[in-house]
Amino acid sequence: MSTLVDTNVLLRQFEPAHHHHHAAVTATLRLIERGEELYVAAQSIAEFWSAATRPSAQNGLGLDIVAVASAVAEIERTFALLLADEATVYGHWKRLILGERVTGRRVFDARLVAVMLAHGIARLLTFNGADFAGLGIVVLDPQAVRSI
Repeated sequence: MSTLVDTNVLLRQFEPAHHHHHAAVTATLRLIERGEELYVAAQSIAEFWSAATRPSAQNGLGLDIVAVASAVAEIERTFALLLADEATVYGHWKRLILGERVTGRRVFDARLVAVMLAHGIARLLTFNGADFAGLGIVVLDPQAVRSI
Protein backbone atom coordinates (compact mmCIF):
# COMPACT_ATOMS: atom_id res chain seq x y z
CA MET A 1 0.00 0.00 0.00
CA SER A 2 1.20 3.53 -0.79
CA THR A 3 1.15 6.36 1.75
CA LEU A 4 2.24 9.99 1.59
CA VAL A 5 3.98 11.26 4.74
CA ASP A 6 2.80 14.74 5.75
CA THR A 7 5.17 17.52 6.74
CA ASN A 8 4.06 17.48 10.38
CA VAL A 9 5.17 13.85 10.71
CA LEU A 10 8.57 14.71 9.22
CA LEU A 11 8.97 17.65 11.59
CA ARG A 12 8.07 15.62 14.67
CA GLN A 13 10.72 13.04 13.76
CA PHE A 14 13.36 15.76 14.14
CA GLU A 15 11.94 17.21 17.35
CA PRO A 16 12.68 14.69 20.13
CA ALA A 17 11.10 16.81 22.88
CA HIS A 18 7.74 17.04 21.10
CA HIS A 19 4.95 14.83 22.48
CA HIS A 20 4.32 13.44 18.95
CA HIS A 21 7.97 12.48 18.33
CA HIS A 22 7.67 8.85 19.41
CA ALA A 23 4.44 8.32 17.46
CA ALA A 24 5.94 9.84 14.30
CA VAL A 25 9.06 7.68 14.43
CA THR A 26 7.25 4.48 15.46
CA ALA A 27 4.47 4.78 12.88
CA THR A 28 6.94 5.40 10.07
CA LEU A 29 9.11 2.46 11.09
CA ARG A 30 6.10 0.19 11.47
CA LEU A 31 4.82 1.02 7.97
CA ILE A 32 8.28 0.49 6.46
CA GLU A 33 8.60 -2.85 8.28
CA ARG A 34 5.25 -3.90 6.77
CA GLY A 35 6.71 -3.28 3.33
CA GLU A 36 4.54 -0.26 2.61
CA GLU A 37 5.75 2.34 0.15
CA LEU A 38 6.12 5.70 1.89
CA TYR A 39 6.35 8.82 -0.22
CA VAL A 40 7.29 12.43 0.44
CA ALA A 41 6.16 15.29 -1.79
CA ALA A 42 8.57 17.99 -2.92
CA GLN A 43 6.11 20.46 -1.37
CA SER A 44 6.61 18.77 2.01
CA ILE A 45 10.37 19.19 1.77
CA ALA A 46 9.85 22.93 1.17
CA GLU A 47 7.39 23.14 4.08
CA PHE A 48 9.83 21.22 6.29
CA TRP A 49 12.66 23.62 5.39
CA SER A 50 10.45 26.62 6.16
CA ALA A 51 9.30 25.32 9.55
CA ALA A 52 12.68 23.91 10.57
CA THR A 53 14.52 27.18 9.87
CA ARG A 54 11.83 29.39 11.42
CA PRO A 55 12.62 30.58 14.99
CA SER A 56 11.11 28.56 17.85
CA ALA A 57 9.24 31.67 18.98
CA GLN A 58 7.42 31.61 15.62
CA ASN A 59 6.38 27.94 15.89
CA GLY A 60 9.49 26.65 14.13
CA LEU A 61 12.37 24.40 15.12
CA GLY A 62 14.96 27.19 15.03
CA LEU A 63 17.58 25.07 13.25
CA ASP A 64 20.40 26.49 11.16
CA ILE A 65 20.69 25.78 7.45
CA VAL A 66 23.42 23.15 7.88
CA ALA A 67 21.28 21.17 10.33
CA VAL A 68 18.20 21.45 8.12
CA ALA A 69 20.15 20.41 5.00
CA SER A 70 21.35 17.35 6.94
CA ALA A 71 17.79 16.56 8.06
CA VAL A 72 16.52 16.88 4.47
CA ALA A 73 19.27 14.52 3.28
CA GLU A 74 18.12 12.02 5.92
CA ILE A 75 14.50 12.39 4.77
CA GLU A 76 15.60 11.78 1.18
CA ARG A 77 17.47 8.62 2.24
CA THR A 78 14.62 7.32 4.38
CA PHE A 79 11.90 8.10 1.86
CA ALA A 80 13.63 7.33 -1.41
CA LEU A 81 10.28 7.82 -3.10
CA LEU A 82 10.19 11.60 -3.59
CA LEU A 83 7.16 12.69 -5.59
CA ALA A 84 7.87 15.22 -8.29
CA ASP A 85 5.33 17.82 -9.30
CA GLU A 86 3.57 16.41 -12.33
CA ALA A 87 1.73 18.52 -14.88
CA THR A 88 -1.54 16.94 -13.75
CA VAL A 89 -1.20 18.22 -10.15
CA TYR A 90 -2.56 21.66 -11.01
CA GLY A 91 -5.74 20.26 -12.57
CA HIS A 92 -6.43 18.04 -9.56
CA TRP A 93 -5.71 20.95 -7.20
CA LYS A 94 -7.98 23.38 -9.02
CA ARG A 95 -10.82 20.85 -9.08
CA LEU A 96 -10.42 20.23 -5.34
CA ILE A 97 -10.31 23.88 -4.27
CA LEU A 98 -13.29 24.82 -6.42
CA GLY A 99 -15.34 21.69 -5.72
CA GLU A 100 -14.75 21.71 -1.96
CA ARG A 101 -14.64 25.53 -1.67
CA VAL A 102 -11.20 25.39 -0.07
CA THR A 103 -9.80 28.67 1.26
CA GLY A 104 -6.90 29.96 3.33
CA ARG A 105 -4.18 27.62 4.49
CA ARG A 106 -6.15 24.56 3.39
CA VAL A 107 -5.19 25.32 -0.22
CA PHE A 108 -1.76 23.86 0.62
CA ASP A 109 -3.36 20.74 2.07
CA ALA A 110 -5.47 20.44 -1.09
CA ARG A 111 -2.29 20.70 -3.12
CA LEU A 112 -0.80 17.73 -1.26
CA VAL A 113 -3.97 15.79 -2.02
CA ALA A 114 -3.61 16.81 -5.68
CA VAL A 115 -0.06 15.38 -5.65
CA MET A 116 -1.48 12.18 -4.18
CA LEU A 117 -4.15 11.98 -6.87
CA ALA A 118 -1.62 12.60 -9.64
CA HIS A 119 0.49 9.71 -8.34
CA GLY A 120 -2.32 7.31 -7.39
CA ILE A 121 -1.73 7.46 -3.62
CA ALA A 122 -4.84 7.13 -1.46
CA ARG A 123 -3.44 7.41 2.10
CA LEU A 124 -1.81 10.21 4.08
CA LEU A 125 0.09 9.80 7.36
CA THR A 126 -0.63 12.98 9.34
CA PHE A 127 -1.37 14.32 12.79
CA ASN A 128 -3.79 16.83 11.24
CA GLY A 129 -6.46 14.60 9.77
CA ALA A 130 -9.19 17.24 10.13
CA ASP A 131 -7.30 19.49 7.71
CA PHE A 132 -7.90 16.93 4.96
CA ALA A 133 -11.56 16.19 5.69
CA GLY A 134 -13.73 16.03 2.59
CA LEU A 135 -10.80 15.82 0.18
CA GLY A 136 -11.32 12.17 -0.72
CA ILE A 137 -8.32 10.49 0.88
CA VAL A 138 -7.75 8.04 3.71
CA VAL A 139 -6.03 9.63 6.70
CA LEU A 140 -3.76 7.58 8.96
CA ASP A 141 -3.02 9.04 12.37
CA PRO A 142 0.50 8.04 13.47
CA GLN A 143 -0.76 7.34 17.00
CA ALA A 144 -3.20 4.77 15.63
CA VAL A 145 -0.62 3.16 13.31
CA ARG A 146 1.86 2.55 16.10
CA SER A 147 -0.74 0.71 18.18
CA ILE A 148 -1.75 -1.74 15.44
